Amino acid sequence: MSNDETSTPTEDNSEKRAFATDEDFIASWQGNSNVEAVATLLGMKPASVEQRARNMRKHGVPLKQYAPKERTVKDKAYWQSMAALAAAAVEDDEVSNDA
Repeated sequence: MSNDETSTPTEDNSEKRAFATDEDFIASWQGNSNVEAVATLLGMKPASVEQRARNMRKHGVPLKQYAPKERTVKDKAYWQSMAALAAAAVEDDEVSNDA
């Protein structure tokens, strides 16, 4: 690798961070129904949106609460289906290697 192909720590190889004023953030939060919509609208990562909302609430900003995400119930049946999926993938790989 030549020197011009390496990146230095000062180079920004990632996307630029999105910036939204607190006023824009609050308007977007209050005007939407989920974190993903706010993140898309503001060009931010969902995790960053969630953290910013937590921080604002900590400082007394009364942001509305969104409905919780639906969670997958990971009961015995779920884990059996995951085991079957993994076993099928192994069998498919063995068949393709034998061919």
